[in-house]
Amino acid sequence: MRKNFIIPRALLPGLLAFAAFGLSMPESTAQEAAPAAPKEVIAEFEKALASAKDGSSAARHRLAVKRVIRDAEESLASHANSPSRFLILEFIFRARQQLIALDDDGENRKALLETCRELAKAPDEFAELRIEADLLVSQADLAKQGGNAEARAKALRPLVDRYANTPVAAKVLRMAMVMALELGDNRLVTDLQEMIEKRFAGDLEMIAFQRDKLGGQVVGAPFTGTFERSDGKMLRFPMDGLGRSTMFVFWSKENGGQELLKGLAAAALEKKDELAGRLEIISFNLDELPDAGESIVRGHGADWQVLRLPGGKKNPVYDAYVRIDPRILTVSPTGCTALVMSGTTKQKANSEGEPDYGRMLQSTLARYWTDPRYVAQLSSLMAGDFLVLDPVGGIDPTRPPELKAFAKGEATQPLTRTTASVPEETLSTIQKCFVAPPQRYRLTHTEARASYAKAVELCRKTIIDHPAAPDLWIVHNRLIVALLGLWKTDADLGQLEAAIAESKAALAAGCPPGCDVVARFCVASGALRDPAANPHHLLDQLVADCGGEKAAGPVFSVAALLALDVADRKRFEDYRKIILKNHTETPMMWTFTSFLLDRYHDYWLFQAPFTAGWSYGRRQDFFLTKGEPEDARRMLRTELKTLDGGAFRIPEDLDSQWTAIIFSKAGPWNKKRDDGLPSSPERLAKPVADFAASRPAGDVKVYLAMLDGDAATIRAGFGAKEAPCPVLTVPGGIDNPLIQRLGILSEDNQINSVLIGKDGRIAVVVSGLATQSGREGTVLAHVIEHNDREFVSAALERGDIEAAKARIFSLAPPFDPQAVDNRGRPLKKPQVSLSHLVARARLYVALKEWDKALADAGEVVQRQLGTDGGMSLRTDELDEAEQLKDTILKLQAQSKESR
Repeated sequence: MRKNFIIPRALLPGLLAFAAFGLSMPESTAQEAAPAAPKEVIAEFEKALASAKDGSSAARHRLAVKRVIRDAEESLASHANSPSRFLILEFIFRARQQLIALDDDGENRKALLETCRELAKAPDEFAELRIEADLLVSQADLAKQGGNAEARAKALRPLVDRYANTPVAAKVLRMAMVMALELGDNRLVTDLQEMIEKRFAGDLEMIAFQRDKLGGQVVGAPFTGTFERSDGKMLRFPMDGLGRSTMFVFWSKENGGQELLKGLAAAALEKKDELAGRLEIISFNLDELPDAGESIVRGHGADWQVLRLPGGKKNPVYDAYVRIDPRILTVSPTGCTALVMSGTTKQKANSEGEPDYGRMLQSTLARYWTDPRYVAQLSSLMAGDFLVLDPVGGIDPTRPPELKAFAKGEATQPLTRTTASVPEETLSTIQKCFVAPPQRYRLTHTEARASYAKAVELCRKTIIDHPAAPDLWIVHNRLIVALLGLWKTDADLGQLEAAIAESKAALAAGCPPGCDVVARFCVASGALRDPAANPHHLLDQLVADCGGEKAAGPVFSVAALLALDVADRKRFEDYRKIILKNHTETPMMWTFTSFLLDRYHDYWLFQAPFTAGWSYGRRQDFFLTKGEPEDARRMLRTELKTLDGGAFRIPEDLDSQWTAIIFSKAGPWNKKRDDGLPSSPERLAKPVADFAASRPAGDVKVYLAMLDGDAATIRAGFGAKEAPCPVLTVPGGIDNPLIQRLGILSEDNQINSVLIGKDGRIAVVVSGLATQSGREGTVLAHVIEHNDREFVSAALERGDIEAAKARIFSLAPPFDPQAVDNRGRPLKKPQVSLSHLVARARLYVALKEWDKALADAGEVVQRQLGTDGGMSLRTDELDEAEQLKDTILKLQAQSKESR
């Protein structure tokens, strides 16, 4: 029977060694874990166990330990129905471990295992008490069953899940990571890394642990912490760095630190205008100088912010992020940094043999994480610009955007204007300071700063001129956002402090129900800066105060931004799911939802700023072109125009299963363009048009949609060339609400495209950011092919084999390897997409044609192995392919046995 199983001797050393992780319960914790604990009794047991070591012989020592265990078991019986029994059990567990160390016989191991089984039943509040026992039971059961390394690794997954929401979750992850590394299970290691990234990304101890255990890898992590500036002001990261990239310079007066400062400061001064708004340099001195090294930094002509690092090299921040100094740590505008295990801070030398910091900065400015439009978009979002912009156009003084998006019930009625209201012209002038996307992201740093500064000036004047205006809250909101914009644009902490003060005043003055989200957002930002703050509680409280689950979409948007401020990836993703499920259709949410759904942003949001090596570009291409449709249900309703002036209504005029619309500026097409767009209309639409032509059912239609010019100008631009597909125009061009609805970006030099189902549902949008590699046609094709695969799977699940066969055989007809052409030459095997191969393999399984199913599944595995190898990464797709192949092999074997 299982209850009589004795722990194998070979299993004990490894299991008992996990005390090194701090998983054994300290005496004080054991006594304080629950108020019902018999503290005095356990304290006596602890004394007795400690004094047992004083025995004059090993035999007396063993006898004393057994006596303590017997007494504890009697106490356990008297607390059989009390939660405190688990505290006693935990003591017995530790005592039996000591006994085994003295006398490792079968009976002692059997008794330890019985204690473990009882202790493992403890509820989550005793998670720290039970974890070692839980692990020992799991591994003992596997040993009984003859489990191999793969089985042991598999058993770790449910154990990790069980402790995911307990105080020991981080310890369990570390323990599981060590075991996975020892077992050589790379997939489990990767999965555990993902869990760490979502739950403990900013935990300094966890970052240091990964650096210790994952040698040779590039570990991505957010840079987190609260630090005092040389003037006494406090900065919190990642909050204070979001919206622009940051270089943290960790230096000492020793080890060449001052030489690095001198060279970097000189190079930064030369590129000051280029760095503005894109890359900030911040100093961390490691010598604990009284002024944090500010005088030295200023002496080199640098105006960088100077932060203190208490303890210098003994600070946990040093162990987590630095380790070698001087070091330059680059952090992306989303707060992530790359910790390269074998990296150093040495820069390429110039012709004179000295480090070339100018070249280093130039290289950094060429990376995605300092791209002007990329950082401008993030900066605008972090400042909350979208909270005061109405994508449908302008500002209606009786129904400002906040009222449309935030308020409910009676507050949704138009505002009543009186003679005391802020004049419409004033509101309109203020509103014009906030530039709508995507034009906002093309503003230079100087232009963005000027716009915010003008808004601040106008708002403050209006507040003075109309102190009793009933709609003054509209001005307060714009003043807050403008101040936040200046904070993000110039890294000016004083502007944030002003915004917080303004927000508190605005909340005190009052506003219509639900229209205080801007002020609440800013006040919460201030509260999160307190080193003693509980970020989880503050975020949860913000949502609760604004309506909880029934809160308006912008509430979850600001909560998601605040989650990024404190590197809480789990909460960010929770809020993202809520937004994409319930809040995509409100115009005020279009800018933020399109950001959440943009493939480029989705990929880079939590990626480390590291692109060295050929595998990283391949990884980006792979993830940007995956076939899954967007994880939201957005419906597109709009009207475009044909060149003949007719209406093209979406979805009413869609007459194919899929419609692909490619957005671009118009010609001329008869010469090389200098705006980065294709020089001919054929090249503009060719990738998608070729794919559409390859579809036997003709179920994909392609349109070009021109964002500028009238019909005559567009026709003239084609000249003698014919358009490769029907051409549409977008009324109003870039000012059409459709632009913000879809999240079209960089339309002046990149293609944007959208794939729509016949019902008007958006399957995927490929913005200008994601098409810089020229793979937009691949994305649309992969999404459609993924849908084909899902169609076949659904048909097979409901038993409609004929429908599945008709679909997949029309797209990927069976190939006879013996077939020849009319001249007797072997036919070339057609290239079939992986999605279609998977679908066809599943069909062959349903038809019980095992060899054909195996051939297709085997090809999927081999091709995916090649792709994964090229990325130095194991993907979920490869796991799924191997699982499909294994399933087919098992079914084939069962079929043969049943004959």
